[in-house]
Amino acid sequence: MAARTRLPFSVLGSLLLGAAATAGCATAGTISDAKIQSWVEKTVAERQPAAEDKRFDEIGWVTDIGTAIRLGKEYNRPIFLYTGDGHINTGRC
Repeated sequence: MAARTRLPFSVLGSLLLGAAATAGCATAGTISDAKIQSWVEKTVAERQPAAEDKRFDEIGWVTDIGTAIRLGKEYNRPIFLYTGDGHINTGRC
């Protein structure tokens, strides 16, 4: 009975990622140099998130509490104060 050779996960992962990257570049290889800029601009525009996915951008962000209080009073809106120490990945404000 022949022994099976097992590839380490890192080697197998690298092979799969390399194959995926090569397959993804197949389309780009068929575009002439003269058309690459318009292709990139079109592709980027197509992949931008829809307006409903960007509701976060509708928040009136300000960088100081004075402006936040003034705008809150002016528009009769609540204020959310976020403070952080640069380590947002901890889940604590």
